[in-house]
Amino acid sequence: MTERVYVAGIPVDNLDMDETLATIEAFVASRIPHMGVAINPEKVIKARQDKTLQKILRRSDLNFCDGIGIIWATRVFYRVHIKSRVTGVDLFLRLLERADARGWRLFLLGSRPEILSGVVAIVKERYPGLVVAGSHDGYFTAADEPGLVAEIAVAKPDIMFVGMGSPKQEKFLAGNLSAMGVPFAMGVGGSYNVLSGEFKRAPARVQKLGLEWLYRFVLDPKRLPRILSLPRFVGIVLRSSRKHVDNIDFFGISISNRDIDELLEIADGFVKSGVPHLVVTLNGEMAARAFKDAEFLEIVQQADLVVADGVGIVWGARMLGPRIENRIPGIEFSGSLLALAERKGYRVYFLGAKPDIVERAASNVMTRYPGLHVAGFHSGYFDAAEEALMIQEIRAAHVDILLVGMGGGIQEKWIWHHRDMGIPIAIGVGGTFDVWSGLVRRAPRFVQKTGTEWLYRLVVQPSRVRRVGSIFYFMFRVLAHRRTASRS
Repeated sequence: MTERVYVAGIPVDNLDMDETLATIEAFVASRIPHMGVAINPEKVIKARQDKTLQKILRRSDLNFCDGIGIIWATRVFYRVHIKSRVTGVDLFLRLLERADARGWRLFLLGSRPEILSGVVAIVKERYPGLVVAGSHDGYFTAADEPGLVAEIAVAKPDIMFVGMGSPKQEKFLAGNLSAMGVPFAMGVGGSYNVLSGEFKRAPARVQKLGLEWLYRFVLDPKRLPRILSLPRFVGIVLRSSRKHVDNIDFFGISISNRDIDELLEIADGFVKSGVPHLVVTLNGEMAARAFKDAEFLEIVQQADLVVADGVGIVWGARMLGPRIENRIPGIEFSGSLLALAERKGYRVYFLGAKPDIVERAASNVMTRYPGLHVAGFHSGYFDAAEEALMIQEIRAAHVDILLVGMGGGIQEKWIWHHRDMGIPIAIGVGGTFDVWSGLVRRAPRFVQKTGTEWLYRLVVQPSRVRRVGSIFYFMFRVLAHRRTASRS
């Protein structure tokens, strides 16, 4: 099995050139679509800013080490030895040789028309054993794309090269690979320009020294911003977990480490399944309560999805192990759920807060999401008889998403004890209804980004001061657990 090294959460296959070629040959033989990506520091930086690209890189079938910076980072920070650098242009040329020997069918996509036509002519002349099944320049519109994809599928290439620059080429492949049915496709960046003679490669000695980047800078000073981005790459490597994991264990609680888009995909799957699911947005105060309340802790441990709501959870997880890369405040996740429900036509129900607050929250939400189907709402104040009628109402409304705002611990217990209602998504939202109603204002954006929203809320709502003790208790439990773990 291929050894994968992780750089800032991005997988890199530890293969030399021959092993990379053998892997691709197996892909072609399988006839199943596969995608390859050249990984270099610049791409890691882009993936940090572009979650779609990040997801593509994590799901790619083959990520080969294209940049000397990747080799350096793995050696210095991870003490891992990458076998060799496999540059995109070298792999491109070696694959042309392999295609020539195997009689593979080839499709070339990308670059300017005049460059591409020159590349096609060179390929046919130098590699007569392969078949150029088709080609198309990189200048096409979104409206043209379906026709182009169909053209590629009809051509039935064995391998495909896409030279449109990153991340455009990776996104094109990820979005269309299955429809095209190409056994192996990879982005090649400016390789067409090299083959056509428009760009000159560094001398072989310079390449072996890993200084090709310097040679290219001398020829093209406009590449300076790329060079200046290297310190940023180092910073990303230092701040990131070596290996990305989807879930992080925290006192037996499986906390999701996915981004908002991935969480919404999971939520959508929950609704489509029709099976009840409990979603918890966990913060330090709730965790402290769970440490003291065995029933609550057990419920959170059995939750179907736990989202890292508070900065305390991020800190606590970091003290005990892997870094949580994606902190998603509960109020933001709840808002995203409403947007999902509006798009998909899902029915939502609000339960919790005072009668006037939940009513105002529902009204404001319907104004913000005019296409949202609010199946009903009810305050969090009810006796046993009212509760029975309310549950009957919720059942009759065929609710897809139930938002419960009764405070951390109470709301999760209520959801758990009434999971026989069969609601696909039931989520505790704490004081979210207070914010949606306009009663409470969220902290300014810059305060949210610094993770000190809890302090802002304490200043605005001094009555929350009694909750500070739970934060210190949470910190004590985390540090005590860390000390015990280090001794063992």
